[in-house]
Amino acid sequence: MVASAAVAEVHPFRALQYDQSVAGPLGELVSPPYDVITPEQREGYLAASDHNAVRLILPQVAYEEVSQLIADWKAAGAIAQAAEPIMVGWTQTFRLNDGSEHTRNTIVATVGLEPYERRVVRPHERTHAGPKEDRLRLTRAVQTNLSPVFSLYPDEVGEVWEAAGGAQQPLGELTDVDGTVHRVWPVDDPAALRAVTEAMADRWVLIADGHHRYETALAYRQERRANGGPDRPMPYDRVMMGLTSLHDPGLLILPTHRVLGEWRPGLAESAFTTTPAENLGDLLRLLEAAPPDQPALGLVTAENAGVLCCPAAPGTSPAEQLDVRVLERDLLVPGFAADQAKLAHDGLLTYTKDAQDAWYRVRSGGAAAAVIIRSMPKNAVAAVAEAGETMPQKSTYFFPKLLTGIAFHALGDG
Repeated sequence: MVASAAVAEVHPFRALQYDQSVAGPLGELVSPPYDVITPEQREGYLAASDHNAVRLILPQVAYEEVSQLIADWKAAGAIAQAAEPIMVGWTQTFRLNDGSEHTRNTIVATVGLEPYERRVVRPHERTHAGPKEDRLRLTRAVQTNLSPVFSLYPDEVGEVWEAAGGAQQPLGELTDVDGTVHRVWPVDDPAALRAVTEAMADRWVLIADGHHRYETALAYRQERRANGGPDRPMPYDRVMMGLTSLHDPGLLILPTHRVLGEWRPGLAESAFTTTPAENLGDLLRLLEAAPPDQPALGLVTAENAGVLCCPAAPGTSPAEQLDVRVLERDLLVPGFAADQAKLAHDGLLTYTKDAQDAWYRVRSGGAAAAVIIRSMPKNAVAAVAEAGETMPQKSTYFFPKLLTGIAFHALGDG
C-alpha cells in the first residue's frame, strides 16, 4: 500500500445520494444515527418511506440482504452515484430551550483512515467491542459507509468553509423531529474541491461523534488489505466524515446530566465548597457563574440543592480537570467504590439531556440525587485530545446529530 503522510487527507467522493424525484422528499428518507434511535422511533422511520435509511442501518432483514436492498434501490433509481467526485455542503439551523438560534456548518467528504497513534485523527472517548463487531458485520455485507463520522478540525478564521464556497442554494431541505432545519447541496466545482483538500492538509481532525463507526472502518480496511488488493488507494482506505470547524459559532457542546438512584448524606462535603441554590433557575445561574478554571457541579437532592466547587488540583492533566472526571474521582468512586460505567451497569446511574427532568425526578421522589453538568468549552475538548487523553462516557453531547441518508460512501473496488 502507498504510505500516507501524517496529515489529514480529505477528498471528494462519488457520493451515493437519494434521487428525490424517485424516492420521495428528503425528510421522509433520512434518520438519525442508529445508536440514538428508540424502537418506537424506528417504527416511525420504517413507516415514513420504503426507502428510509433506517432500513439500512437498523434493517428488518439480515445484514447480508441489505446489500441487495441497496442494489434494488439503485436499479429503481431511488439512489444514484455521482458521476464525478463531490463533497456535500450542509447547514443545520436549530434553537435551544432558551430561544437562541444557531447554525452549524459542515462539509461531508472522505478522510484517509489513520490509526490514532499517528495523531492525525484523534478520539475523545473510549469505545466498546460489542457495537464495533455489530457495525463491522453490517459493513462487510453492504461495503458502504452508511452514516458519516462527525469530526472537528481547528480553523479559527473559517478558511475551509470559505474554500468550499460557504452556504449555497440548497438542493435539499428538511426539518427534522427536533425542529432543526437541514439544507444540503453538492460542492462540485473542481477548484473548490482542490481548495478544501489543500486547506485541510495541515490540520488534524477530532472525532466528536461516531468513534465506533471510525474504528469499524479501520477494522474493515485491515480485513480488505489482508485479503490482498491493488497497490493504490482504494475507497475503503477512506471513511465518510462530516467536518465542522472547532471554531464554528454554531458548534455547541451540550451537557449530559447524571441521575442517581442512591445518595449518601455528606458525600460531597469534604472535597467541595457548596453554594446553596433555591431552585433550578438559581442553580443554573450559579453554575454558569462558577469560575471556568475550577471544577463545578450542580447537586440536587430531595432536601437541598447547590453548586459544588473545588480548586483545580495542581499538575493535573486536561482530562483530570474536567467536571465529569472530578465527579467520578472525588464523589462517585470514594462514595460508591465504583465509576460511572459500573454505576450505570448496576442501574444506579442514568443520564438525561434535560436539567429540568433531572430536577423533577429527584424532587418527585423518583431518584435520590442528580448532578447537573456545565456545558463543556470547546477548548477543553481540544486540550484533552491534544494531550492524547480520552474523556469518560457521556462527557459531551453534540447537537444536532448528523443525519443518515444525506450521502453514502461506496467502498467497492470501482
